[in-house]
This record gives sequence, structure tokens and C-alpha cells, in this order.
Amino acid sequence: MKKYIGYIAAAVAALVILRSLKKSNFKKNVVRLAENELKLWNYGNIKEGNAALMPALRSYYKIGTGTNKSDKYYIETAWSAAFISYLMKMAGAGDRFKYSQAHADYIQAAKKNRLNNIKTFQAFKKNEIPVTVGDLICYPRQEGITYDTPGKYYAHCDLVSEIKPGVAVGIGGNISNSVKKSTYKLDGNNKVTSDNVHVIIKTLI
Repeated sequence: MKKYIGYIAAAVAALVILRSLKKSNFKKNVVRLAENELKLWNYGNIKEGNAALMPALRSYYKIGTGTNKSDKYYIETAWSAAFISYLMKMAGAGDRFKYSQAHADYIQAAKKNRLNNIKTFQAFKKNEIPVTVGDLICYPRQEGITYDTPGKYYAHCDLVSEIKPGVAVGIGGNISNSVKKSTYKLDGNNKVTSDNVHVIIKTLI
């Protein structure tokens, strides 16, 4: 009996370790993908419309959101949410992420996940929780938007790729018509203090 219990305990421990590895692997994968795209766009120096980068831009829409349109549409439509959706899908988020051309869609989904204690992607106010690599930092692109704002609105989110003392580094798409890094101020507990930020999405997979 003791031997049987020992086997069960070992199996449970192995499962816990496996789940932990899967979580860490997802975050590593999504950050690696973001860094690769950053290099592809020459750290923001290549702009949308460049013929060599059109295959990448098409992929953000087609793979990330299932959107099949003209190249003119891809260039002229804001593609930052498609970029994040592409990263999440390619990294293996599966059906756990709300893929969309609008950041607000997956922000609202993450808020709902938190209310229902679904531990995939959960939204928090910036003063509630520290950020870590693999999370999303989001800010509105219109007036009067807060964490509690329901429905659709214009926003932007960056994937956190690095944490430095006092600073979170994010990678995002459609920044100055390219893929670039942005920085956000942190307090001593790694909570975001940048004024424009209204939502942190924790990556829990």
C-alpha cells in the first residue's frame, strides 16, 4: 500500500513539473517569436508596405486572425492586435486566447477569464499585480477608457520581452508602421507606473 501511494505521489509530482515546464516553454516561445519579428523588421527601421515584409504582414492577419483581404487593406488597417494574435497562435496558445484584430476583444476576454477563474490569460489593473516576461501591457488609444470600460475601443498592447530594474521592455506591432520596442516604468515591486497603461494581461499558460 505504501509503495502504491509512493507511485501516486511521484506521478502527481511529475505532472506538476510537466505543467510548469509547459507554462515556461510557452512564455519562452512567444517572446522568442516576438524577438524574431523585431529583427525581421530591423528593430523598427523597415516600414509597412515594404515588399520584402509583405509576407510577414499577411501572416499576422491570415494566421493570427483568419483575415483574408488585399495587401492594401493589410497596410492601411491597424495591425497591432493581429501581430499579438499571430504571436500567441504561433506560440501554441490554441483556443485559450481570443484572437482578434481589436485589442479590446482579448482584453475583455481576459477580464472574463479572471472573473471565472480561468487560468489562461487574465486581466488586471496595473496597480494590482507585477508584470513578468510574457505578459501583455495595454493602453487605450482614445479618451475616457479605463480598466472597467466594456465592449470595443481603440487600444494597443505590447508583449513584455524583458524586465530591467525599473523598466519593462515590450515588443509591439504597428508602432510607427513597424515592429518596435517600447518601455514602461516599474515601481520596486515591478508594477507598471506609466500613466497611459490601463490593463495588464497575465499569461498563465
